[in-house]
Amino acid sequence: MTGTGTAVFLIVFFAPALSKVLTSIAFRNRAAGRAEIIRAKRDGRTPRRRRPGKRGRRG
Repeated sequence: MTGTGTAVFLIVFFAPALSKVLTSIAFRNRAAGRAEIIRAKRDGRTPRRRRPGKRGRRG
């Protein structure tokens, strides 16, 4: 095999794994963007109160 043939073989061989990695990175970027938007929307409001636990307010 020539150098070009080897390079093409490696690209074809690792393409599915590379595609999954790129999809995962894109998902994380989208999730981070959504979280940033939610934080920005909530920034002007008062902080959220914690809900009472299993036993209610008195603990």
